Amino acid sequence: MAYDELPQSPYEEPETLNENRYARRLRRTVWLLALSSLLNIALAGWAVQRFWKPSRNSYENGFETDLKAVKSSISLVKMRFDGGVKIDKNGTFVQDQIVGGRKYTGKPSLAVDLSWFELLSGLNIDLSGDDADGLAEHTLQWPDSDKYFSGLEVFHSLHCLNRLRQALYPEHYSYLFKDPKDPSKEDHIDHCIEHLRQAIQCHADLTPMHWARVDNAVLLKTDTEHTCRDFDSIWNWAKSRRADIDNIWLKNGTLHIVD
Repeated sequence: MAYDELPQSPYEEPETLNENRYARRLRRTVWLLALSSLLNIALAGWAVQRFWKPSRNSYENGFETDLKAVKSSISLVKMRFDGGVKIDKNGTFVQDQIVGGRKYTGKPSLAVDLSWFELLSGLNIDLSGDDADGLAEHTLQWPDSDKYFSGLEVFHSLHCLNRLRQALYPEHYSYLFKDPKDPSKEDHIDHCIEHLRQAIQCHADLTPMHWARVDNAVLLKTDTEHTCRDFDSIWNWAKSRRADIDNIWLKNGTLHIVD
């Protein structure tokens, strides 16, 4: 015997309406949760871009303007400077230097010249392959060669500093500034002063200066600790890529590096 399904009672309609409202609320909740998740993902992505990117563009990791190939050689060290002026027991001003260290100052001598020669041995470098990444449009490529002529600005600054030192002793370094193919002594010295001024301002060392009273004199204590890039590591990298001074285009006089 078959039975027909009875029609729903009017009293069941509120329950059905509640179920429909619940379903709509559930769908709305799921949609809001999905939207919230997407917004959180987008916010996280923005935060990574905003705060992680600068860590790759920094003093310890290298800047966009630094040569890419040398960035892996960057490390930080803390160094205590020397070479300041102090007053000895006789009341005389003397330079404070580490005993046994390389000598870069004072009257001309073989020891001083050798120290500067070694320090500047990475001044001019030849780069090719991955080392030359980003240089092709900005520097000289040696004729008939895959090598690009370049150098790191720290060595340019040291070269200028050495020229200023040598200019203090014109009689000893009389051979300098004589080549008519080079700038005059005045032009070269002015260039070096301007270059060093800009380099010092650019790097803007923020280490605080310390002062001490010695009797009635107030002296700067230069033996303070600084955070520096490890120059030895950078020097080794540059020296291993030192430019070939026997380049035929230089030897035969076709090209001349302006000093």
